Amino acid sequence: MKPFQGLFVFLSMPLRSIRTYLFFLSLYLPLFHFPQSPSFNFQKLGTEEGLNNANIFNVEQHQNGLMYLTTQNGVYYYDGYLFKQLLIDSLKNNTLLNVSIKSNDELYLSIRGEGIAVYHLKNKTLVFPAAFKFKNNADNFIIDTHFAYLLTSGIKLNSIDLKSGKLIEDEWKQKDRMNVAYCIYKSSDGKVLVGRRDGLYELKNGNQMKIEAFAKISVHSISETKQNELILGTSNKILVVKEGKILREILPKYQTKSTTFLLAGEKSIDKVISDEYGRIWFTSYPDENLYLYQNNKVFDVFEILGIPPALINCIFKDNSNNLWVGTYNDGVYFIQNSFFNAIQFLYNNKNLNVNQVHLKQNLLVAATSNGLFGLNLTNNQTKVLSQPDEIFMESISSLVQKNSIIYYTKRSQFNMAPSLFFDSKNSYQLKPVIARQFYPINEMQSIIADWNANILLCNADGTKTLDTLISFPDYRISVNALFKLDHLLYIATSSGLFQFDFSTKRSTNLVRDALNFNINDLALINGHLYAAHEAGITDITNNRLIKQIASFSLNSVKRIKVFQEQIWLATLDGVLICNLNFKPIKILNRSSGLLSNSVNDIVINDDLVSIATARGVATTQLKNILNYKAVLDPVSISKVTCNGDQIEQKNQSYFLSSLQDNISIDFHSPIFTKPNKQYFKYKLDKEEWKEFQDHSLNITLSGGKHSIEIIASSDNINWSASTSVSLVKEEKITEKQSLYWLITASALILVLILSFIWIRRVKRLAKRRLQQEQEINELKHQAMNSLLSPHFIFNSLTSIQNYINNNNSLKASEYLAKFSRLIRMIIEKSAQREITLYDELARLTYYLELEKERFKNKFDYTIEIDKNINTQIIFIPNMIIQPHVENCIIHGILPKRAPGLLNITFKKLSEFKLLISIEDNGIGLIKAKEHVKEGHRSLGTSTIKSILDINSRLSGKKQIVNMIDKSTLSPAGEGTLITIEIEL
Repeated sequence: MKPFQGLFVFLSMPLRSIRTYLFFLSLYLPLFHFPQSPSFNFQKLGTEEGLNNANIFNVEQHQNGLMYLTTQNGVYYYDGYLFKQLLIDSLKNNTLLNVSIKSNDELYLSIRGEGIAVYHLKNKTLVFPAAFKFKNNADNFIIDTHFAYLLTSGIKLNSIDLKSGKLIEDEWKQKDRMNVAYCIYKSSDGKVLVGRRDGLYELKNGNQMKIEAFAKISVHSISETKQNELILGTSNKILVVKEGKILREILPKYQTKSTTFLLAGEKSIDKVISDEYGRIWFTSYPDENLYLYQNNKVFDVFEILGIPPALINCIFKDNSNNLWVGTYNDGVYFIQNSFFNAIQFLYNNKNLNVNQVHLKQNLLVAATSNGLFGLNLTNNQTKVLSQPDEIFMESISSLVQKNSIIYYTKRSQFNMAPSLFFDSKNSYQLKPVIARQFYPINEMQSIIADWNANILLCNADGTKTLDTLISFPDYRISVNALFKLDHLLYIATSSGLFQFDFSTKRSTNLVRDALNFNINDLALINGHLYAAHEAGITDITNNRLIKQIASFSLNSVKRIKVFQEQIWLATLDGVLICNLNFKPIKILNRSSGLLSNSVNDIVINDDLVSIATARGVATTQLKNILNYKAVLDPVSISKVTCNGDQIEQKNQSYFLSSLQDNISIDFHSPIFTKPNKQYFKYKLDKEEWKEFQDHSLNITLSGGKHSIEIIASSDNINWSASTSVSLVKEEKITEKQSLYWLITASALILVLILSFIWIRRVKRLAKRRLQQEQEINELKHQAMNSLLSPHFIFNSLTSIQNYINNNNSLKASEYLAKFSRLIRMIIEKSAQREITLYDELARLTYYLELEKERFKNKFDYTIEIDKNINTQIIFIPNMIIQPHVENCIIHGILPKRAPGLLNITFKKLSEFKLLISIEDNGIGLIKAKEHVKEGHRSLGTSTIKSILDINSRLSGKKQIVNMIDKSTLSPAGEGTLITIEIEL
């Protein structure tokens, strides 16, 4: 039969026959499987963070959380923000091979050609104990109770009797020059083990005792699992050992073969590390790549993450199971090793946005922006269930399981054959439906939202239309979710929420301010129906809009899930988990291991959780999330200073003279995941907790005994245990004369009251004189206000253009979505002379999020509002804050090398006066003027001056703007302070 004749016969077959043919054809077609690679968030750390040497010998973690790195040019410590070098004046040879942390105060340093030295962190002194002096180099060492074990990697192991100082030579090396020592390891039960060319040894009293069970096995590296199983890296194999018995052997199969081998064809397993999630990390000769063994497969981590091959000197697992990879001349890599298993779906080497996921036993089905994929969670095998389209993008919009069949919706009518997915025990059937949404309502009927804006009543599998429920006049309306409650069907669309009554056969558009959004999802919680949308969530039952939960602004909620008395919200800022009263419990985002903060869907099935994001899917056991708390370790005090002079601690307290007023408490609170955002609070004596920024607390103390407690948090939900600082300050004479201060204060208050009454009277007279000018000035004000919107739009469009030019379509799309919402607010409010403080805060938050994303988290910001302020009833002049904020970011923070901070506060000075403070820690006004081009004039600042001037004349209310370079203050600071004082 000719090809065209065959095609003609196929097309002439009845529709039912074609479906049957395609179904059985899918059973016999070879499965299109390929391994899916795990992915991790990572950072390369180097000169930008202050690490001035790229040759990293060793990495260790201090008990306070700081990371210490041994380099060819000294020792550096890292707090998650910057590296700082230990300045050891008495160190003659700055080439260090290793560092070991013995206690909170002691660092043991291996110095090339000089032996082991002890560095005391508190008094910054270096001591060479007599017992530790030797000329040979020690790449690695272990200081035990009575002996020190010194390893020269790939050569020999010597021991030192700490009591007598006697050096015990490597007897096995002396007997056989080829029997070199590769590694040394101290197990959780206190045993010190040595890996040698001819087997595994245990060190007892300075002597190496061969373990016969592992004789003639070349042991290159040693690690230990959470279950106290030893992991031995040998020649070509990884051995899992417990109680002297080999439980299993792992023979890695590398995807990319190395061209370099050891003698006899060996490929040694070096620098093996086991984490608590069952993953095994290792290098293999010649140690140019990092490998991961997971689900019986070996993955090339460097290749997956796009890291070029680099000679690896060391691998270290920190207290949070994250990996630090020290290289030769390529700095150090930080790999976030989360309890999530993160998987990316790629097509043409581009990440696919995952719209929705479905879990069924060990099958994960991912509906992506181009095609449908099935993933076997047991072996990471992936099958294409619906082919991607290179031209039109075959987006899968929803997944629904009915009985034993998983239905998925798509647009293209090609390739309508059912798909099958097999594993070792089960088979799964998936069927396509041509629709936006498919919603079964019983065994015989389903609801279909088609691609022409129609809501249809269909048969069980959506192949036959029984009735048309709603036909929207605008075909561009997209239906995002369907929800049936009793006799009512709710339809979540891009144009709000609609309702269809099955009893009356009528539809209604629920037009409300709290529902005038693109509705993404619907959920029933405690008898209340909730809608998730771009502005947050809405309690439909009570018509209540929720834009913020505690201190968290809800940024475009995509899904609402209820599970085990908890509410899970999928947002553009991660997954926010709350109790049924919407009190935050925890947040999951990139810092927790997600590949993106833009979360599209959440599925919880039995003991598994799957989270779909814009860059892939993250899965984990439910217990891992329930047990997860992002609680930081208590902060550690580094120093206490006054006017630049350090104050030493005596008897657990810091003693101050009566003249020492302005106290600075510097502390460490290490956090290494990005973005490394932190929150801090302090409490003075028995006062309330107060928030502050940075890793330094500046406070003014009165005389007497004081206790300051400091706590830290990475999510503003879970807080660390407090660290207490005790201070004793000598009292001033004036502090004992409280009566005189009380009289003075009372007189001052009386004068202020009389002045306030007189000023009010003058203002009323002035207002009458300006009534004739009010209409003209009103028109002038609207004209000036319109200058600000184009000014901001121009900058925002430039940011979007930069993302497009960099081929980052995903970022450009997310940025454009936020930008469009902000533009809508600007247009709606542009004609108003005054707006509520509530609307200004909403618009300002959108603007700051756009600028923060535009400049890649170059700065962070906080917005603090006095508890006495009701933002709904206070009106302020329109668009007077944003231009100042923009100037602080562009001219203050961006020229600064380090990340910046912007703090905006609203404080009610009195019943009729509001103070707005805009403060940054940038380069300041003076230096900013040096960077400004000659003849440049700030449009936003000049316009604000005109707006406030006109507003003062219109209302008779005084409004003052002050701009101060903090370097001119006493004590001097960094950045700019802008205050706007407004009469209400």
